[in-house]
Amino acid sequence: MINCIKVDLPKNKIVIAKSGKSNIKYVYYILKSYRNEKGQPTGKTISIGKYDEEENKLIPNDNFFEIFDCEIQVEIKGLKKLKVKNKWTKKN
Repeated sequence: MINCIKVDLPKNKIVIAKSGKSNIKYVYYILKSYRNEKGQPTGKTISIGKYDEEENKLIPNDNFFEIFDCEIQVEIKGLKKLKVKNKWTKKN
Protein backbone atom coordinates (compact mmCIF):
# COMPACT_ATOMS: atom_id res chain seq x y z
CA MET A 1 0.00 0.00 0.00
CA ILE A 2 1.28 3.48 -0.88
CA ASN A 3 0.17 5.74 1.96
CA CYS A 4 0.88 9.04 0.18
CA ILE A 5 -1.85 8.48 -2.43
CA LYS A 6 -5.34 9.68 -1.52
CA VAL A 7 -8.34 9.32 -3.80
CA ASP A 8 -12.01 10.27 -3.67
CA LEU A 9 -14.30 7.72 -2.10
CA PRO A 10 -16.30 5.61 -4.54
CA LYS A 11 -19.90 6.83 -4.70
CA ASN A 12 -21.63 3.45 -4.32
CA LYS A 13 -21.33 0.12 -2.57
CA ILE A 14 -18.99 1.12 0.29
CA VAL A 15 -19.06 0.86 4.06
CA ILE A 16 -16.78 2.78 6.45
CA ALA A 17 -16.09 0.87 9.67
CA LYS A 18 -13.86 1.29 12.72
CA SER A 19 -11.45 -1.57 13.40
CA GLY A 20 -11.48 -2.99 16.91
CA LYS A 21 -10.19 -0.80 19.73
CA SER A 22 -8.12 1.45 17.48
CA ASN A 23 -9.48 4.67 16.01
CA ILE A 24 -8.49 3.63 12.48
CA LYS A 25 -11.38 3.47 10.03
CA TYR A 26 -11.33 1.27 6.96
CA VAL A 27 -13.34 1.44 3.74
CA TYR A 28 -14.95 -1.78 2.52
CA TYR A 29 -16.40 -2.43 -0.93
CA ILE A 30 -19.62 -4.48 -0.93
CA LEU A 31 -19.18 -7.41 -3.30
CA LYS A 32 -22.54 -9.04 -2.57
CA SER A 33 -25.50 -8.20 -0.31
CA TYR A 34 -28.29 -10.58 0.63
CA ARG A 35 -30.48 -11.76 3.51
CA ASN A 36 -29.35 -14.77 5.51
CA GLU A 37 -31.55 -17.69 6.59
CA LYS A 38 -32.87 -15.60 9.52
CA GLY A 39 -33.88 -12.81 7.12
CA GLN A 40 -31.19 -10.42 8.36
CA PRO A 41 -29.31 -8.27 5.86
CA THR A 42 -25.72 -9.41 5.41
CA GLY A 43 -23.08 -9.28 2.73
CA LYS A 44 -19.60 -10.05 1.50
CA THR A 45 -17.15 -7.14 1.65
CA ILE A 46 -13.48 -6.55 0.92
CA SER A 47 -11.22 -3.85 2.35
CA ILE A 48 -10.16 -1.28 -0.26
CA GLY A 49 -8.14 0.98 2.05
CA LYS A 50 -8.04 3.30 5.04
CA TYR A 51 -10.37 6.26 5.53
CA ASP A 52 -8.81 9.72 6.01
CA GLU A 53 -11.40 11.62 8.09
CA GLU A 54 -9.65 14.99 7.81
CA GLU A 55 -9.84 15.09 4.02
CA ASN A 56 -12.77 12.65 3.52
CA LYS A 57 -10.52 10.61 1.21
CA LEU A 58 -9.50 7.00 0.74
CA ILE A 59 -5.92 5.78 1.11
CA PRO A 60 -6.18 2.82 -1.29
CA ASN A 61 -4.67 -0.62 -0.86
CA ASP A 62 -3.97 -3.30 -3.49
CA ASN A 63 -7.60 -4.51 -3.45
CA PHE A 64 -8.74 -1.06 -4.59
CA PHE A 65 -6.58 -1.26 -7.71
CA GLU A 66 -7.79 -4.81 -8.43
CA ILE A 67 -11.49 -3.83 -8.23
CA PHE A 68 -11.37 -0.44 -9.97
CA ASP A 69 -9.69 0.64 -13.19
CA CYS A 70 -7.97 3.81 -11.98
CA GLU A 71 -5.82 6.71 -13.16
CA ILE A 72 -3.99 8.59 -10.44
CA GLN A 73 -1.24 11.12 -10.97
CA VAL A 74 1.45 11.34 -8.31
CA GLU A 75 4.48 13.60 -8.23
CA ILE A 76 7.31 12.75 -5.87
CA LYS A 77 10.10 15.28 -5.37
CA GLY A 78 12.90 14.66 -7.84
CA LEU A 79 11.01 11.95 -9.74
CA LYS A 80 8.84 11.96 -12.83
CA LYS A 81 5.06 11.89 -12.56
CA LEU A 82 3.50 8.45 -12.21
CA LYS A 83 0.16 7.77 -13.88
CA VAL A 84 -2.27 5.00 -13.05
CA LYS A 85 -5.68 4.73 -14.76
CA ASN A 86 -8.71 6.07 -12.81
CA LYS A 87 -12.11 5.63 -14.44
CA TRP A 88 -14.08 4.42 -11.38
CA THR A 89 -15.56 1.56 -13.35
CA LYS A 90 -15.68 -1.94 -11.96
CA LYS A 91 -13.60 -4.51 -13.81
CA ASN A 92 -15.58 -7.36 -15.33
